[in-house]
Amino acid sequence: MPALGAGELRYHAVRRRERTIVVSAVAVSAVVVVLLTVGFWAFFVHTLSDPGSPALVGIRIDGDAVTVKSGQCPRDRVRRVEVWDSGTEQRVWRGDQPLTEEGRRGLLPLWEGKGYRASSPAGQPAELPATLDVTVDHGPAYSVSEVFDIAEVRRAVVPPGSYWTREGVRTAEQLDGIPDCGNSSGP
Repeated sequence: MPALGAGELRYHAVRRRERTIVVSAVAVSAVVVVLLTVGFWAFFVHTLSDPGSPALVGIRIDGDAVTVKSGQCPRDRVRRVEVWDSGTEQRVWRGDQPLTEEGRRGLLPLWEGKGYRASSPAGQPAELPATLDVTVDHGPAYSVSEVFDIAEVRRAVVPPGSYWTREGVRTAEQLDGIPDCGNSSGP
C-alpha cells in the first residue's frame, strides 16, 4: 500500500472529525429528546393523575342527621350529591339540584328528599355503612369526593358549625376559603 500524501492525510483527518461531530450531535440530540419526552410524560401523568381537588368535603353526624359541607367558590353551585357505600361500591343515596341557597352553596343534608328537586332512595338506611364515599358535583367545572370512616367521624369532637375532614375539623368558612377560585367557573 502506497504512503498517503499530506493532502490525503488532512482530508481523512477532517472527515474523521466531521463524523465524530455528527455522531456526537446525533447522540446529544437523542439524549435531549429522551429527556424532554420523559419530562413531558411526567408532567402530564402528574397533572392528570392528581388534578388537585379544588375543595375539601366535610361531614358531621348529629344523631340521625348527616350533613355534608363542600367547600366551593362563591359563584359555584352544587348540582348533585351522591353517597356510596365504599365497602360494597353501591350507591346508597343521591340528591339532585338542591332547592335551598344553602344547599346550592355546598351545605347538604343527606337523606332529606324535601331539600332536593329529586332524590333516591327516600329514607336513610337503618345503619350507616362503615365508610361513606361522598361525591359533590358542581357541574362541568369540577366535582369533589371524599371517603369518610363513619366510626372515626362519630368519635371526633366536632363543634357546631364545623365539619370533620381528612385534614381535621374545619368550619364552613374555612372549607369555602380553601378552593383556588381564580380557576373556577360558574354554571
